[in-house]
Amino acid sequence: MNKLTRALSVMTAAAMLVSLAACSGSNSSSSSSAAPGGSSSTGGSSSQAESSSAPEEKREVLTITGYFPMHASSALEDIPEGGWMLDKMYEEKFGVKWDWYNVPATDQESVFNITMASGDIPDVVVQGSWTKLNKYKDAWWELDDFIKGKYPNLEKYFYDDPYVYALSANQDTGKIQILSNLSEQKVGDVLMVRGDLLEDWGITVKDNMTKEECYELLKTAKEKDPKLTPYMTRMKTAGLIQRLCEGWSGVPQYAFVDTDNVVKFGSADERMKDVVIWLNQLYTEGLIDPEFPTSDTAAWQEKVLNDGVFMTHDNASSRIKWAINEWANLGVTGKWYKAISPLSPDGTTKGQTTIHYPRLRDALAIFTKASEEKVDRIMEMLNYSFSDEGYELLNYGIEGVSFTKDANGEYQTIPEYQEPLDANTLPQEERVKGNITRMSRLECNGIYLPTNREFTEVVNAAKLYEEGGYIRDDLTKAIRFNDAEQDIVTRYEADLKTYSDEQLQKFITGTTPIDQWDAYIAGYAQYHLDEYLKAQNDALGRALALIS
Repeated sequence: MNKLTRALSVMTAAAMLVSLAACSGSNSSSSSSAAPGGSSSTGGSSSQAESSSAPEEKREVLTITGYFPMHASSALEDIPEGGWMLDKMYEEKFGVKWDWYNVPATDQESVFNITMASGDIPDVVVQGSWTKLNKYKDAWWELDDFIKGKYPNLEKYFYDDPYVYALSANQDTGKIQILSNLSEQKVGDVLMVRGDLLEDWGITVKDNMTKEECYELLKTAKEKDPKLTPYMTRMKTAGLIQRLCEGWSGVPQYAFVDTDNVVKFGSADERMKDVVIWLNQLYTEGLIDPEFPTSDTAAWQEKVLNDGVFMTHDNASSRIKWAINEWANLGVTGKWYKAISPLSPDGTTKGQTTIHYPRLRDALAIFTKASEEKVDRIMEMLNYSFSDEGYELLNYGIEGVSFTKDANGEYQTIPEYQEPLDANTLPQEERVKGNITRMSRLECNGIYLPTNREFTEVVNAAKLYEEGGYIRDDLTKAIRFNDAEQDIVTRYEADLKTYSDEQLQKFITGTTPIDQWDAYIAGYAQYHLDEYLKAQNDALGRALALIS
C-alpha cells in the first residue's frame, strides 16, 4: 500500500488527496464506522462451510490490501488504531493481515479514478457502484474456478439464483467477476401512519388499503386535526409518484422494467396520467404537503417532530425507531407510528413498491495481480460469511459480547454492550464491526435484530412484503451498459429526469391542465427518449439472456 500512497501523492497536488494518501498506511486492519443498513436476510446454508473455512493448522499469514470507500457519516479519526473486533477475529481465524486503504466520502470519485490509473491497485476493491467496477472489468479475476466445487455457500448464492448471477457476472463472458453484496430478504419502504391518533380517533386501518381508502383516511385526518399535514414526503415529486402511488399504479417515475420485461420510462407512460390526476385531487384538497416540490429531509424531520405529519413513508426499521427516539429525547410521550403496507394495486396493475430487494450496497472485485493464494484466502473468508455461523457473527455480533441466546434460541442483547452502543458512548475499539463485514455480509436492516424486536409493527410490516407479493425483482439493477450505451444514457438521462420532474409537478399542482397531457408526452422526443430506451433495453437483453 505504500506504493499506492506514493502514487496518489504524486498524481495530485490537492491537499485533501495528499492527506488521504498519508492516512492509507496507518489504517491497517481498520474499518469505516458507517453503520450497516439495507435489509435483513436469512443466513447462508451448508455446515460444510464452517468446517472447510476454519484452518486446521497454522498457515502463512498473508497481507491482503483493500480499497474501501467510507460512508459519508464516517471519518478516518473514528477508526480504532487497533482495528475492529470482527476484523481481528477474521485475521486470526483465516491467517490474514488486512491493509485497508480507507477513503472518506469527499472526492471518492477522483481518488478511485487515480487509484485505477496508477496501476498500483489493491488486491480487493470494494465499491458501492457496479458501474465503476464494471468499467474496469479487464482488471478483475474471473472467479468461477475459485468458487465452483470449492466453496458451497458462494456457489449456491452466486449461481443458484439466476438473478444474483446476472448481477455479478461479466455479461460478455458469463464469468463471475464482481461479487454483489445484497440481501435475500424482500423488504421495502412502508407507509407510516400515526398509530396514536388512529387509536384516539377509533379508526382501524386495513393492512392493504386501496387508493380510495387512503384518500378517505387523509381526508379524515385533515378534518380531525387541521394542524397536521395529512401526507408529507421527504423525497419531493418522487415521494408522491413512487413512494405513495407505485403500490397501486405499478409505475415508477423514471426507467423501470415493466411486467413484460421491457424497460419503460414511467413518466412518459400513459398510466402516469391517472397517477397525476389523483395526486392533483389530493393537492387541491390540501391532503398532501403543498411544499412537496421543495421539501427536503431536514424540513420533513422538523415537521414530523413538531407540527406533525399524519402519514409518510420510509423504511420501517429505521424511521419508526428514529421518530420514537427523537420524541423521547424531546420529552414527548404518546406519539408513535404504525407501519402498514403500500397501497394495493388497482384492478389493472400488478403494482410494486420502492424496491429494497436486492438492496444493493457494496460489491467487490479482486485485482488480477493478486496471487491465487490470496484469492483463495479471500474466497474462504467470504464463504464463511455466508455460512450459518458467519451470518450470525456478522448480523448479531459476538456471542457473550453483544448477544446471548435464551432457552428458545432467541437472540437477546447484552445491555452492557447495547446501551452504550445506542448512546454512542461505547469505545470504538469495542464495537463489533469491520471492513470485511461490509464486503461480505448479507445486508441487515435491523428488522429482526434484538434492538428492534419490541417494534412488532415493524416486524408485521416486513411480513407484509415477504408474504404479500408487493415486491418484484428490480431488473434494472442487473443492467450493465457497454461503452456506447453508457454514453447514450449519460448524455440524455439527466435532461429526461429534469423534464419529468418539472412537468409532473405542474400537473400535480394544477399549473398545467391535464388536457395538455398529449403535448407533454410529445415533448419527450426532444430529449431523445426513444434512443435512451433502446440503450436500456439492449443492455437488459444481455442480462435476461444470463437469467434465462
